[in-house]
Amino acid sequence: MRSVPTGDAAPPALPLLARAARLRCPHCGLQALSAGRKWALGWDRPVACRACGLTIEISSFRAMLATLPIVVGPLVLAVYAGLARGLPARPAIALLALMALASVLGYLFGVPLQRAGRTDPDAVIRARHDCRQ
Repeated sequence: MRSVPTGDAAPPALPLLARAARLRCPHCGLQALSAGRKWALGWDRPVACRACGLTIEISSFRAMLATLPIVVGPLVLAVYAGLARGLPARPAIALLALMALASVLGYLFGVPLQRAGRTDPDAVIRARHDCRQ
């Protein structure tokens, strides 16, 4: 079994946002998909990398952790509002917006892509060659 080439055939650097949003394909090292496509992907739904065509998916456990604020947050606010006999609307809406933002950013920047199949070295070489042209 051949190993994936490194060194001279290393992939080019991704833009800062693509690196931060963990959009790098775990097979070829190139940008696998857009941030919007990653957000719409959901877990346990493998897709093909747009560079090499090999199958990738997101980490299910980390995706669940990232969406926790928007799921648990409203429940905590509801319990607090019930115990405190009400909660002013503006602070509640602001807290919900912050929880939604935390979930979106946590998902985008904290959930990595992972391999969903075996790495084909020939597909990796082709993708890296095509991106240089």
